[in-house]
Amino acid sequence: MTLSRRRLFVLLGAYEDMTERESSALRRGDIDYVLAIQERKARLTESLGMARRSLDLSSDDTAALNERVRTLQAREMGNLTALREQMAQVRQSLQAIGQAVQRSRQVRRGYSGLGAGLRVSGTSVLGQA
Repeated sequence: MTLSRRRLFVLLGAYEDMTERESSALRRGDIDYVLAIQERKARLTESLGMARRSLDLSSDDTAALNERVRTLQAREMGNLTALREQMAQVRQSLQAIGQAVQRSRQVRRGYSGLGAGLRVSGTSVLGQA
């Protein structure tokens, strides 16, 4: 294997490693790390593309490369599914928080109206004049 071919497969190995790290980060819910990995993978994708375009690979090398890429694509689809599931959970949490805020505002309005409506001969039930 020439140095250029070796470089291509080393870059591909690095991409595979980053995809595995991305999967682990998604399982942990570490979105900041996922974003950092995505940036590194984007740069690596450019390098992989340039390396691939500069080579005339043998049919065996092409077959090996294509098989690894298919495996990566399946793994990345799994990562995308995991990310979508986490986003759905975040949306549900945000909806629950929004509903809790709305309920607390209603309770607060109820309490603020309570003091004004409970006056008996100039003195409120709460002891305020």
